[in-house]
Amino acid sequence: MLYISTRGAADGKTFADITFEGLARDGGLYVPENYPKFTADELAQLRGRDFSSVALEVLSRFWTQLPQKDLWQLCRDAWQPSIFPNGLDMFKAHDVAPITWLQDGVGIYELSNGPSLSINDFSLQFLSQVHEKHWDKGPRSITLLGATTGDMGASAEAAFGGRSDVKVVMLSPKDRMSKFQAAQLYSNKDKNILNIEIDGTFDDCQALVRELLSDEAFCKEAHLGAVNSYLWSRIAVHVAAFFYGYIQATSFNTEPVVFVVPAGNFGNAFAGWVARAMGLPILRILVATNENDAIDVFFRTGVYAPRPVSETVATSSPSMDISRAASFERFLFEVLGRNGERIAELMTELETNGRFELTKEEFNKIRRSGLAAGTSDHPNRLEMIESLWVTNHRMIDPQTADCLYTGTYLHPVGVKTLCWETVQAVKFPRITKQATGETVPLPERFNDIFERKQKKTPLPADIAALREAVAAFAKE
Repeated sequence: MLYISTRGAADGKTFADITFEGLARDGGLYVPENYPKFTADELAQLRGRDFSSVALEVLSRFWTQLPQKDLWQLCRDAWQPSIFPNGLDMFKAHDVAPITWLQDGVGIYELSNGPSLSINDFSLQFLSQVHEKHWDKGPRSITLLGATTGDMGASAEAAFGGRSDVKVVMLSPKDRMSKFQAAQLYSNKDKNILNIEIDGTFDDCQALVRELLSDEAFCKEAHLGAVNSYLWSRIAVHVAAFFYGYIQATSFNTEPVVFVVPAGNFGNAFAGWVARAMGLPILRILVATNENDAIDVFFRTGVYAPRPVSETVATSSPSMDISRAASFERFLFEVLGRNGERIAELMTELETNGRFELTKEEFNKIRRSGLAAGTSDHPNRLEMIESLWVTNHRMIDPQTADCLYTGTYLHPVGVKTLCWETVQAVKFPRITKQATGETVPLPERFNDIFERKQKKTPLPADIAALREAVAAFAKE
């Protein structure tokens, strides 16, 4: 399997080549040359397997150059029960991603049981194993650059912290995270981690990362790679999560399922589209947005007009406080017929005018894509958190509340619906207490989280300042 760019370049790169490569040389994002389909028999053979075994079958179709036995070692070591789950006592250690069924066929798909209590642990634990055991593309030592709304940064620290051959530079937006998220991110003591607090929004952080990664000369000099959610290597792991969730939720391979995912950077939604393209019988993928609702508006109108960076709304579900979703470009590329020239045109229009509008024919393709979206706001989140606490004594985070709200009102009656839980409620004590009056108990290893000394480097949203800071850290 080789990889191409959403904007037309065909570099002929392998999975290993692009493991830590965020952008193609033409500024696009990498996608596989094709999506290998699972037969009915192959799907049936996944039943009864654990997450590592299912992931092996999915990832082996994307990383065809790596021997199966070597890929199995990576999968086995990345998703051990001793690592997943690692959260509250109620989680079952025999399953890294269980489903909690509620009522009316709606379930919570628990993907937040890793060491940092976030879904990002799934992909980043795998990438850590890849670098440690099978990284032969470029210098052994690498500096990974990323941007976080609060959760991914802590997952990167958990995966790469303490490594002598990997450094991590993580950008985060000032005053845009929950108190727990900030304490978790900034209290890391590993010398190979540099946390940079940007005076701006997450979109500012992501734009800076993208601009620096576009500088080929600097990337080569600083041995710079990417760790952000739009890496194909990370999305591929989430494709496996769709397969694993489906086989847990169903009894036979023609049973339809609806998945509900938080919009975020659109990586989870696109992973669902990929799983569907590979033959997984997903009826629909619902994308839950908060007040930053550009994705929802797009699915209703065909117009993509994300808020200007300075107008990104700070909400009570901050992990989704993103205006421009990075992996949305991949979805457009696939649904609009893999026309790299058209995608480049749309992205240029977005950069120039802050928006674009699809033709009627293109919008009809979007409507037939299997994806739809919904929006919820702060009162809706409070309603869902309180309701689930009262009826099921189950505390959920605000992003999962967004998913449940969208799933409750948009899923077809009689069809099983899985809402992705991508982060644990303990990270958002203010909103959960506001909704329920209850305080979520801290996992034992986080008992002193708010007393830990925090360290961060404040910077303006300026590329020159970031380049200087990254260059200095990479040379240490």
